[in-house]
Amino acid sequence: MQVDLSGVTVRFGTLTAVDNVSLHFSPGEIHAVVGENGAGKSTVMNVLFGLIKPAVGTIAIDGAEMQWRNPQDAIARGLGMVHQHFMLQDSMSVLENIVLCSEPVSNLGFVKFNTARARLREIAETYGIGVNPEKRIADLSVTERQIVEILKVLYRDAALLILDEPTAVLTPQEAASLFQILRNFRASGKSIALITHKLDEVMEIADRVSVMRAGKLISTKPIGETSKAEIARGIIGGELPASLTRATQAVGEVVLAVDGLQARGVGKTVGPVSFDVRRGEIVGIAGISGNGQTQIIEALVGLRATTGGQASLLGHTLRGLDVGARRALGMSYIPADRQRVGLALEAKVSENAAIGREGTKAFRNWLFIKRAAMTSFARELIESYHIKVAGPNARTSSMSGGNKQKLIVGRELSRGTPLIIAENPTWGVDIGAIDFIHRELIRMRDAGHAILLVSTELDEVLALSDRILVLYENQIAGEFAAADADRLAIGELMTSRSKVVQVA
Repeated sequence: MQVDLSGVTVRFGTLTAVDNVSLHFSPGEIHAVVGENGAGKSTVMNVLFGLIKPAVGTIAIDGAEMQWRNPQDAIARGLGMVHQHFMLQDSMSVLENIVLCSEPVSNLGFVKFNTARARLREIAETYGIGVNPEKRIADLSVTERQIVEILKVLYRDAALLILDEPTAVLTPQEAASLFQILRNFRASGKSIALITHKLDEVMEIADRVSVMRAGKLISTKPIGETSKAEIARGIIGGELPASLTRATQAVGEVVLAVDGLQARGVGKTVGPVSFDVRRGEIVGIAGISGNGQTQIIEALVGLRATTGGQASLLGHTLRGLDVGARRALGMSYIPADRQRVGLALEAKVSENAAIGREGTKAFRNWLFIKRAAMTSFARELIESYHIKVAGPNARTSSMSGGNKQKLIVGRELSRGTPLIIAENPTWGVDIGAIDFIHRELIRMRDAGHAILLVSTELDEVLALSDRILVLYENQIAGEFAAADADRLAIGELMTSRSKVVQVA
């Protein structure tokens, strides 16, 4: 199936989000679309999928012009989309999620789950995908949820699969498994539109790449006729940033002390884990998702009850303190899930920027919130962190994923607390923003702040960390000093506890 977008323009009020963009998706091809946050990538894909109506432009399938009233029309013509933030019902099973709104029904009106189960088994075997159809979504890892989203699309016979940042929170091993699924999909003659910020992945798996900047299409080339550096220059509109450097420095007192901490995980206890983070250092945690990182961080910030051990911040125990009290004690937190934990999506940008400060004198006068102060502060964050948004009074839900992430990072780092806990701080942001956020974390570290970094990007952990802890099966399998960090050794510990390493 040949799918063509021609001369598409999208406007939101006075803002032109997409300006005269044409993209073409051919059978048996992976076509990557890259660009900065707010460049218009997701907006174009939302037009293609019927979520947004363009002011100008056409969609054609095999040369016939289409008019979408809604995504159901696009789905009926063979398009499927996996969004950056999963659209799954946590309380339902895998099978129930996959067949939702496409259930096979008997003459008496009952859902024929055995028929659906058989069809799902056939699809899984065809594309080499494995997932238990009876498991609840709430009990699945991030990778398994991604697979369920893809199975939903395949169940509906999609010929064009649109993927928005599919590996944003996957480890390299998990991404490799996903890529094999995509290769099988391509080999069957189907098409893939891949939105991503990861240029290494573009070079590895894409057949063609289109670069967007400021709502315009800059270039479209076969992958063999371009390079990673050329794509990067097209994205940022200039030369690449200088390489990141991290100077060695003496560390100070212990800021975060964790001693035998345990927390309840999915079906088992996470921990016990013991470690500390000192002033002037970044301690990174590496590990394949599902090995306890999320539970440990949630226990530290107060989102999950502990079942043993203890943690202290600057000598003050965290036991019994809620999230607000821990933040008041000197903790900032960049969460992995910006949609559900990091932001109030229907609130204004200014209101989200002030979270954690709304009770301070700067933002409150007795019973009254100082709206002007909140607006002024949000404007400072927008400028400092290059956040693309209509303004402080815009709804946060109107922002792209990467710009939401920059808002959270700016809000948390600007608090200047002794401890910063950062989970996947560059999730879904473009190469320019990644460099900026990394430099901000290094700047905070150099200024004497203690930073606990959790990232599914091993390169990020290696680039930023002074010490690296490796998690495997809910426990610390090893520790590396930055100077001794070895990618292969870390990778081995991430997948096997056959050897435990402790490097001072």
